[in-house]
Amino acid sequence: MAPLARKQVDDVLGGDDAWKNVAKTDATCPKCTYHQAYFMEIQTRSADEPATLFFKCVQCAHRWREG
Repeated sequence: MAPLARKQVDDVLGGDDAWKNVAKTDATCPKCTYHQAYFMEIQTRSADEPATLFFKCVQCAHRWREG
């Protein structure tokens, strides 16, 4: 993802402050393979579509999404 696009997504999610009060889950980071990540679930498409899960690795802070 390009730096500008990442900034735009971060702004929509609430920036770095949005990650301060989120839960942890067992998810494997695709970058460092650490087994825990912070996550938040956001409805990014229409209501009849599944929500998108956003993850941030606990160890390396890599961010990715699923869904």
